[in-house]
Amino acid sequence: MMKKIFLLFFLIGCTHQKSVSEKEIDLYCQDLNVLYQKVGIIASNIVNINTTRTVEGGPYVRKIAGNCKNGFCEIVNDSTPPLLKYEPKHPDANKNGYVAYPNINLQLEEADKVLWQHVYETVYKYSPVPNNFFFNDPRATTCFNKYPNLKAALDYREYLGRDI
Repeated sequence: MMKKIFLLFFLIGCTHQKSVSEKEIDLYCQDLNVLYQKVGIIASNIVNINTTRTVEGGPYVRKIAGNCKNGFCEIVNDSTPPLLKYEPKHPDANKNGYVAYPNINLQLEEADKVLWQHVYETVYKYSPVPNNFFFNDPRATTCFNKYPNLKAALDYREYLGRDI
């Protein structure tokens, strides 16, 4: 009798599970790709807050992710001029003894990071796919191939030695 009741509940549970469409999966992957891109740009800004010399020449220039469409954001350089600090002994000091530092406000970058982490938590909470989607579902490969930030952030298969 107990087996029959369990089987009945199992069948009822299966019939109520919603099938997730390819469109819903793609939209979810787009959202996550944008979020990882935005957080990655913020992290890059924070890491380079004291970078006074780049390959391009001059200090690191703050990046901004904006104009996001279809899962991708346009990355632009902030046009704010660098901060000049008088440090005549610094190797990157100009002839007047001033060093150009990136014009990055750590508190604003941290606040943006917290904002986007909250957005991520909300998107993840209301995900149309199960929590193990990126580990077990073959459709995750399509997302990884299409959205590089998502792949970099969530594709652990290589590290775990898994083939989906």
